[in-house]
Amino acid sequence: MPENKTDQTLTLQDGRTLGFAEYGNGDSQKTIIYFNGSGGSRLEYPTDTLVLSELGLRFIATDRPGHGLSSPQPQRKLLDWATDINQLADHLGVKQFYVMGWSAGGPHALACAYKLPERVIAGAIISGLAPFDRPNPYKGLPIPLKILNFLGRKTPSLVYLFRRLMYKIITGDPDEVGKKLASSLPLADRRLAEKPENQKMLITSIQEGYKQGWQGPAQDDLIINSPWGFRLEDIEVRIDIWQGEIDRNVPLNQGKYQHEKIRNSTLTVMPGQAHMYLLTNWRNVLEKLVTASPT
Repeated sequence: MPENKTDQTLTLQDGRTLGFAEYGNGDSQKTIIYFNGSGGSRLEYPTDTLVLSELGLRFIATDRPGHGLSSPQPQRKLLDWATDINQLADHLGVKQFYVMGWSAGGPHALACAYKLPERVIAGAIISGLAPFDRPNPYKGLPIPLKILNFLGRKTPSLVYLFRRLMYKIITGDPDEVGKKLASSLPLADRRLAEKPENQKMLITSIQEGYKQGWQGPAQDDLIINSPWGFRLEDIEVRIDIWQGEIDRNVPLNQGKYQHEKIRNSTLTVMPGQAHMYLLTNWRNVLEKLVTASPT
């Protein structure tokens, strides 16, 4: 893949810059716009790119505001992201497309599915966070994540402090950062994250995501923990929900909640898998996603 495909930018109508990368088949009629996990960037993608060519997919990965090549957007709301993606699709010459979001990217994919039903063919949510204004929002989370998510709703300034501390760790030597990341994960996730190709991709993506500092990732935390501006019940397009059975970062109850609320949805639970299972299951998720045909 030509190197310049990973560092593309679009000037949005309000003057901000949106960074994105393109992988796979640029001539494909099947375009997927992908939203990365927390703190990541447009450099998060299937490490086995043969999956994209074999399935005939054009895979567009994005930088959210304040990450990578994308300008910050003060006072950003979740639904603002759909406005940016609408402009990106116009720029790409794509009338209709699929959306896909992993972890913190999940709410951003759902925002697009809700706001752009005439353009979004279908969506895939992989270990995607559910709205935090639901009943028992912290159920199943380990203590550190309970604290972070609680602070995101009650004390935003401490979220910026947390991300600032993360920034100091993440901007170090990539090999050392990779070891620290892997050691902090449950065993099921650690085995996947320690694979050289996965570790290189993840660390490159996160270091790029934090390139402008900690403010963008912190803002992401706050947006996800704030009211989303729409109801899951009002999403019209088909949504495939994928959930690891033993995921601690996004417990299974969050996937079940979304499945109950989104009428046109499926829920696939991966036995014995945790939060990182997408790293070895890109093909399954992508194959199912593109079974939905454009209108």
